[in-house]
Amino acid sequence: MALGIHAGRVMTARTGIVPLRADGTAALDSLGGQAVGWGLAVAVGMVIICAATWAIAATHSHPQMAAKAKSGILVALAGALLLGAGTGYLAWLAGGQAQAFTADPASYKAETAAPTPGVEVVDKTADWIGAVNDARATVGAAGVAADPALTSLAASCAARLAADQEGTCPAEGQFYEVGLSPSQVVKLSGTLAPEMIGSWAPILASDLSALTGDPRVAMVAARNTHNGTATLVIFISAGPCQAPCTPSEDGAIMPGLITHVVMGG
Repeated sequence: MALGIHAGRVMTARTGIVPLRADGTAALDSLGGQAVGWGLAVAVGMVIICAATWAIAATHSHPQMAAKAKSGILVALAGALLLGAGTGYLAWLAGGQAQAFTADPASYKAETAAPTPGVEVVDKTADWIGAVNDARATVGAAGVAADPALTSLAASCAARLAADQEGTCPAEGQFYEVGLSPSQVVKLSGTLAPEMIGSWAPILASDLSALTGDPRVAMVAARNTHNGTATLVIFISAGPCQAPCTPSEDGAIMPGLITHVVMGG
């Protein structure tokens, strides 16, 4: 992409100043040089004609004609001076000053990389555990308790699912995943209604006494700050989450987590 043309040279965005090769631009440059040459020829012709007219007018006593001839000589000389000085000035600009205006690609480089999404982690365990225990009481099930290690696992998993951040999740079926659109994220600010429990994680309102007498729960959401969506994950374990409370690798089965599908075939 040409950025400027100076006396047979062109500044480009990639290579700075390089010899002009375009036939059309070379023709225009040649035409400009010919115009200067013809202008100087005309100026010299005017000087010769006006000088002759001045001499004839002085010989025949025509002062007005002599004065006009004198003015013509001055005009021709001024025009020749301007043409010569202008050509030299343009050559000086192209030869030295244009180097200072060489384009720097870094100065106008467009940022095309997509912005990296950020994550806002929202721990809803403390806010919603009361509603969970109320729902469990209606079926005669024992209440659940929070577990810090399980909450940490849930936060890691939610961040990975929401915005592909570093984190790990256990195998599918060992946790509930709820996707929330930007218009649904407001649900994270409200209370946990019974119909939300039934839709999002029915196991929260189930009797788990056959599996454990000390169920633990974690409910953590991660909001993608780039697109406004959020992912809520819900974990429930049979007792405190066993250390180190993280899967051996992403998607691996973890002992102690209560599943809602048959795992491992």
